Amino acid sequence: MRPLIYKVERARSLPDAGRHTLYFMIRSGSRSRPHKFFRPGEIPEFDGDVAWFEIERKGGAWTFLRQVEPAPRRCLRRRSATGHSCAMCGRFDTSHLTWAEIHDQLAGFATVATPPLNLEPSGDVRPTTAQLTARIGSDGWALEKMRWGLVPSFWNGKPLKDTAKGAKDGFKLTTFNCKVENFAPAAKRSATFAQPFQARRCLVPASAWYEWTGPEGAKAKHCFARADGKPIWFAGLWNRCETTDAGEVASFTILTGPSAGWLGDYHDRAPVILEPPEWGRWLDPTQSSAELFAMVRPERFEIRAAA
Repeated sequence: MRPLIYKVERARSLPDAGRHTLYFMIRSGSRSRPHKFFRPGEIPEFDGDVAWFEIERKGGAWTFLRQVEPAPRRCLRRRSATGHSCAMCGRFDTSHLTWAEIHDQLAGFATVATPPLNLEPSGDVRPTTAQLTARIGSDGWALEKMRWGLVPSFWNGKPLKDTAKGAKDGFKLTTFNCKVENFAPAAKRSATFAQPFQARRCLVPASAWYEWTGPEGAKAKHCFARADGKPIWFAGLWNRCETTDAGEVASFTILTGPSAGWLGDYHDRAPVILEPPEWGRWLDPTQSSAELFAMVRPERFEIRAAA
């Protein structure tokens, strides 16, 4: 198992602690019960009440490799030592989108076959909510609201939500983001995303997206939007699945890749955002997407005050 980054906190009043100071560990960003307890002398000393360590686990043994100082750009959820399993783009904004602007931009590429929709704009779009997607159909652009968080085809015939309290038989995978590394030539095939990548690509419009920096309990929210004020178009994948409780569920995910430039000061991942001249290459699975994934181009964006 690869080393992971764990949060270590000093606790002075825990059950059975007596007069001894205990250290307890929880996975980065978790709010659940402590993951593992240690007594003084069992882990390296550190200053203050909180520290972060790179730890390797083999069987029941925990090996403290080194103490790390999380940079502001790193998120505080569980991640690998490289930071590549950090969640990102978990919130975005659609509050400034208008049907007229979306229609005009899409119509420059192909006919918009879908009648006008109520966009229901939101300044705080969250996973599992229904959001607008755009894909190419037989008659041109097909616009449809889909669940944010892709439900893969292998979930056909299963419930979307738990059938009863404590049943734990609902869909639990975190699929609102998909890493572009999944599609590198030597990458292991993804059971969740491989099929949509080959046949079901889409665009997801937004006004902005959000990232958070700082320590747990004192995070700062940052808003990123296009400097020219135009809509953002995320590269997405979509799927359709038949569930036992919600019926047919259309869903999507947003692609993310390594960040670049000043955006990297806030997160080491960035959503894949496409320009209209690039839509054709992305929506055509027979063309290579590698160059699109690498073109972060942070100069297109600016940071704004986040509510």
